[in-house]
Amino acid sequence: MPGAMPQTTPWTRALKYAPAGVAAIVSVFGTVAALQFACPDTMPVLLPFSESFYAHTLTATDDERRIDLARKTVNAAPGRAENWLLLASAYQQKDKALSERVLAALRHSYAAGPLSPDAHDWRLAYLFSNWSLMPADLKTSAMAEAEAYVTRYAGYIYARGLVPTLADNEGRTALGLVVLTRDRTSQSARRMAEYRAARADAAS
Repeated sequence: MPGAMPQTTPWTRALKYAPAGVAAIVSVFGTVAALQFACPDTMPVLLPFSESFYAHTLTATDDERRIDLARKTVNAAPGRAENWLLLASAYQQKDKALSERVLAALRHSYAAGPLSPDAHDWRLAYLFSNWSLMPADLKTSAMAEAEAYVTRYAGYIYARGLVPTLADNEGRTALGLVVLTRDRTSQSARRMAEYRAARADAAS
């Protein structure tokens, strides 16, 4: 009938309200995500963020529960070295030893981030504390990491402080050598700079 108002179909109503629905979903998602990031250890893991799984793993008291959460942490972000270290720790607490799956998780941590700033401290302390029990490939990876880390001031301070705390004699000697080499390199560079400065003063 000419001039009649067009009828509103379910499809047109859906199109009309869809943006509001999408906005509401996004808002809820954002709120949940923000809460999980703000309180990762107390918020339920509603969204599969590795940070949330990580925090819940640290508070878990049951060995199997801890391993399950650590695996979920790794699955959520397998490219983060610290997540593999968390799994290695969970395995060791269950196995009470450096088992093959502990060593495999440590190897995965190096594959994910051989020089990860979020893994340096824990990983170096762990490997050098158990140095005499570590296989050759992990020793090689740890030495390369330590040598790179001590070139940074924070890394040098950390490694220097770690050395005297190591109960493993071989680990203490190995890391001490890295720190000593860094000391000598720094001293040599300082003497060279002083020599060049003296030459420049003499020439001016």
